[in-house]
Amino acid sequence: GMMFWLGVGFETPIVVYFLARLNIVSSQALLRQWRIAVVVIAIAAAIITPTVDPVNMSLLMAPLIVLYFISVLFARIAQKPRSEQ
Repeated sequence: GMMFWLGVGFETPIVVYFLARLNIVSSQALLRQWRIAVVVIAIAAAIITPTVDPVNMSLLMAPLIVLYFISVLFARIAQKPRSEQ
């Protein structure tokens, strides 16, 4: 269970990249909402982890938060205007 959800979490930068390419999401919006994202990630980590201790929750939460900010970077890259050739 936990490995599956961690794998899904590692796919988020790619998903956000394509959503930004389609102008569905922007890096500015993701940066504005980072506090909400951290709370949502904390709640998801609490639900996903099989135990109730905060160590396991933190071990799942930390990479997901890093991946969120990597997603912001990917969204910024996807939004850069293409040079005309």
